Amino acid sequence: MNDKPPQDAVLVDRAEGVIELTINAPHNRNSLQSPGVYEGLMAGMDELERDSSLRAAIVTGAGGAFCSGGDLRALAAGTEDEVRTRMTRNTWLYRRIALADKLVVAAVDGPAYGAGLGLATACDVVVAGQSAVFCCAFTRVGAMPDAALFWSLPARVGVAQARKLMLWATEVKGAEAAAMGLADEHAPEGSALPLARQLAQRIAAGPARAYGRIKTGLRQSPMSLEQALSFQ
Repeated sequence: MNDKPPQDAVLVDRAEGVIELTINAPHNRNSLQSPGVYEGLMAGMDELERDSSLRAAIVTGAGGAFCSGGDLRALAAGTEDEVRTRMTRNTWLYRRIALADKLVVAAVDGPAYGAGLGLATACDVVVAGQSAVFCCAFTRVGAMPDAALFWSLPARVGVAQARKLMLWATEVKGAEAAAMGLADEHAPEGSALPLARQLAQRIAAGPARAYGRIKTGLRQSPMSLEQALSFQ
């Protein structure tokens, strides 16, 4: 029996200093639990950090979905240890993106639900397409949010708005997401990935060290005056 993850679960492209990672599991809306997805994303982040010619990354999804988060059928069928292992692996992925020295852009078309919302908001720049739908869907299945959302969601939209999104599992579409700060940019239909590529190429052509320090500083915010003066 071959348990090796499929090699095409994450498609990889490299151009102009940017590595593009496309989750390619449209049969279950690009769930993070799809075989090979976690391994492919982590391998892509490894390459981003290791290769000095790569200065930015894009994360996106194939087949009209960004990432549906966890595969509830797989989680329901798994043992307690298997579920814990999946959750731990996802934690490593969010940490890897958030702590990387280089910037990561999310190009979101279709659903970014649950852990998929966490994947998007772990990225530094979020581009929402016309079809994008963001949802902190955990309470719909009686679960507490994970996916680093207690860190990333308030940082993007504030505590009051994050509370609403977490409690009521409200769906937020592309234009509204950009208006509230959940996304940085809103793109017309079919334009999310092209815009993400433009932004990633701009990052790749820019001052990498300065961008990395900005990312680190914002990750440590809010700062006191003295902390800010010491950091700069």
